[in-house]
Amino acid sequence: MFTKLLTLLAVLTSLGFVPGAAHAADRPDSNPVATSEPGPRAPTSPSTPKNVTTELSSIRVSIDLGKYSSALASLKMADRSYPNNADVNNLLGYTSRKLQQYSQAGVYYTKALTIDPKHLGALEYQGELFMILKKSTPAKLNLAKIKAICGTNCEEYLDLKKAIGNK
Repeated sequence: MFTKLLTLLAVLTSLGFVPGAAHAADRPDSNPVATSEPGPRAPTSPSTPKNVTTELSSIRVSIDLGKYSSALASLKMADRSYPNNADVNNLLGYTSRKLQQYSQAGVYYTKALTIDPKHLGALEYQGELFMILKKSTPAKLNLAKIKAICGTNCEEYLDLKKAIGNK
């Protein structure tokens, strides 16, 4: 969640929605502060070569803003450019699920997990889809897979456990 907020802030800053931040580096009085961790990456610009990471960063902004239809359209284009990418298919599943296109969401999650059987996001989101479809047994199987991969304290485990609840 924190990563999503940093990405959103970087995009909003570059678009000028954060006053004074977009051109701070151009001011002679601005002194960049060195940190031990890299900051969020800037969104794709005409001079930045496109790759799956930059495209998904841009698309995630639409998702974070709840613009699922436009995100889905962009993800379908990304899927043509980067076929058989687990992250693209996971987000295709997520946006389809948010648009209540459950059958298609299931297809995308299955494809993501075929590409990468340990994809935590796809395991979590597919489990949430199972709960929407009132299929708690496969959701619990996904929860067990997540637990085996990252334990019981990772975000995906906690989120799916919450979605399953006492069922």
